[in-house]
Amino acid sequence: MTEKTGVKRLLEKLKNISERPGVYRMISEDNVVMYVGKAKNLKKRLTNYTHLDKLSTRIRQMVSQIADVITIETAGETEAFILENNLIKQYKPFYNILLKDGKSYPYILITREETPRLMKYRGARTIKGDYFGPFASGLAVVQTIKELQKIFGLRTCSNSYFKNRSRPCLLYQIKRCTGPCVGCIPQDDYKEQVRQAKAFMRGESIDIQNELTRRMQAYAASEEYEKAAAVRDKILALNHIQNTDSEAALFNTDVIAVYRQGDTACLQVFFFRSGHAEGNVVHFLDHLPDQDISEALSTFLMQFYDKIPPPKQIYISETVEPGLDEALSQKSDHPVHIAQARHLRGARRKIMDQALQNAKRAYEQYIQESGIRSEIWEQLRQLLQIPVLDKIEVYDNSHIQGAFAVGAMVAATVDGFQKKLYRRFNIDGTRAQTNDDFGMMREVLLRRLSRGLVEKDLPSALLIDGGKGQLSSVMDIMAELNIRDIAVLAIAKGEKRNAGLETFYLGTAPDVPIHLDLKGDLIHLLQRLRDEAHRFAIGTHRAKRAKNMLHESLTDIEEIGEKRKKALMLHFGSAREIAGASIEQLARVPGISEKIAKKIYTFYHG
Repeated sequence: MTEKTGVKRLLEKLKNISERPGVYRMISEDNVVMYVGKAKNLKKRLTNYTHLDKLSTRIRQMVSQIADVITIETAGETEAFILENNLIKQYKPFYNILLKDGKSYPYILITREETPRLMKYRGARTIKGDYFGPFASGLAVVQTIKELQKIFGLRTCSNSYFKNRSRPCLLYQIKRCTGPCVGCIPQDDYKEQVRQAKAFMRGESIDIQNELTRRMQAYAASEEYEKAAAVRDKILALNHIQNTDSEAALFNTDVIAVYRQGDTACLQVFFFRSGHAEGNVVHFLDHLPDQDISEALSTFLMQFYDKIPPPKQIYISETVEPGLDEALSQKSDHPVHIAQARHLRGARRKIMDQALQNAKRAYEQYIQESGIRSEIWEQLRQLLQIPVLDKIEVYDNSHIQGAFAVGAMVAATVDGFQKKLYRRFNIDGTRAQTNDDFGMMREVLLRRLSRGLVEKDLPSALLIDGGKGQLSSVMDIMAELNIRDIAVLAIAKGEKRNAGLETFYLGTAPDVPIHLDLKGDLIHLLQRLRDEAHRFAIGTHRAKRAKNMLHESLTDIEEIGEKRKKALMLHFGSAREIAGASIEQLARVPGISEKIAKKIYTFYHG
């Protein structure tokens, strides 16, 4: 189809489209949703797509593929925001600016149970408790938990471990836990520690500090100097992690700085919770419209706050579309207020200026690295002799003499490794011998490519870890599936497996060895791709081996049948906990005598 054909079809649809607010979907010939957008006036917005001279190259390409347009009218802009976000999540359209990372952000959770637990948590909030965050990284959570342990002494162990303790663990000895598992602290005193920890995480650190100061003075007055010293140490620890004046100005706020040049923008999102800075995350938006980015930015933020609850305050350096704050408020249990940078003063303005500086530096680094990546990616495309290189998939297998066999696939684009596209393949020996590397590769490729044909999700190229034998096996699979437009490159290990001495073979010329410049960027890229696949395969294999060894090894112990195995699993919750249990803990399980407990312990510990 041509651009004019797409415009013609769009004009035909416009005859029956209203001027009300709503959401529209651009549909291709093969019934794929290419783009989801919203508009205050559907007819006016869609008419803009018929003026080709005012559209970017990318959007003109989309218009050329339009076969149909579906519109849904909404009551107002807020409803359009919510519906657009839901449809983008459902269809993941190619031409929309999507939130590219699939990660969830970590929280600190204090559980609601008889003896509350302090823990790091990701994912849906299925556990009852108080959640604090989000944090920008898992490392920030771990560091904060360590500080909270030093001050408040809350337990961090799993429930199965906690219930089966007969004496305090090492954390009690180093004064990072108060030992509630064996009654080293009265239950009421422990609950008071929990209350203080929650208050601190809510930003009430001054109140906590004043309360501790009064307690220290009371202990000193009654000459309980040891207790007074312990409270003093808590106060010193609180002072150490106290927030700055500028951070205190922000209680439950996200500061979003946007730096833009051309059609690319860098977003820096800084999390402030309970008067504390919890770190920042960076996102890049590509293919932005020529002038106003408020629509793209607003759509992006709706996706971003699907992952985390929006805070009460959002300070942003750019203009966003009306209705965004109301739409975000409907997604949360509190009103959300959005303020632009020009309305900020004092400490808030200072933080925004600092965030903008960070966004600018991150943008400049991204552009510099993108230029390098693009140049090397182009070299790889030329080596593969294909017109377009969108995605390359890299394959490797791992096993030990046929045991715990797995296949692994990693994927990469010009933007780097795409971890959400990684795939694991369990190989059970029914279709290929697990000690046959060629057969394993054949099974993995058949499963992956067959599914890719059905789902219309095939890569531009494959990189295979192996020599001409593996390459021949892969080319046979391609011929069997009648796939002709995927480039295949095999990487054979160098003499004595030395990195840098690899030989490469193309599927189109399997008998012609290719030797690359040992100091060139291209060979380093291919080595990184191969090594990442190897790392992922080895990691998958080890996890499978460890899981099976722990789980299945129980039945290898004399006098442990299915009944006792079930009792152990019900009591401890996992085979790993069983392996780490003491003889006394094992003997508490119904049906496990001290004699059998000793056998289990000896089996795992020698």
